[in-house]
Amino acid sequence: MHGRLLTIGLFVILAGFFVLYQGPQILLPVAQEFGFVSQTQNEIPLYAPTLINVPASNYTFLAADLKGGVVAQGSLQVGDGREIAFYGMDEGNFSQWKRGQPGVLVIAQPFTSAYNFSFAPNAGGRYYFIFDNQDSSRCTVVFSLSLIETTTVLNPIMEFAGYELLAIGVILSILAVRGGKEKTKPPPAREIAEATVWKCRFCGAQNPNDITFCEKCGRSQR
Repeated sequence: MHGRLLTIGLFVILAGFFVLYQGPQILLPVAQEFGFVSQTQNEIPLYAPTLINVPASNYTFLAADLKGGVVAQGSLQVGDGREIAFYGMDEGNFSQWKRGQPGVLVIAQPFTSAYNFSFAPNAGGRYYFIFDNQDSSRCTVVFSLSLIETTTVLNPIMEFAGYELLAIGVILSILAVRGGKEKTKPPPAREIAEATVWKCRFCGAQNPNDITFCEKCGRSQR
């Protein structure tokens, strides 16, 4: 029983060192399974509400570096209730669009006066947001853009699991070692007494162990 407890304790200690070496994130699947995680969203502004002047019968654009899989969220508002065309695309498709060639758009709004958008690009890189004024007079646009990053936070129980495993393993090992030590019991008083005297084989008298002749009958036991 004590040997099994010691084995378990050593195994738990090794598990604790492994978690400390790999980092607590290695426990993320287990933490998610048992609900020991929480998620927080952080908004990272790329463009605070920005006033953009768009020339008549022309376009202007803003560029932003986006991360793959991270949600980009923004809005635009055209002044005086007028409408413009609004497009979003990556760098390669923007080059094609400027040359009048078709491309893949992540945002396509041919006519809009107010628009809220949200998308998560498959790949990171530079993306372009185009404001195309098809009117004969210039217009103003208020544009904003932010990244919404979702962060997974481990519960403190899982965050410090490596140290907790080490502590549990050490406690189990100490209990196993202490429990495995056999305590030496003193011999019963009767055994001590019998070990210090001898009985005469002729008369049966009890004699001290350090004499050879019986004190009662005087006979030798040899």
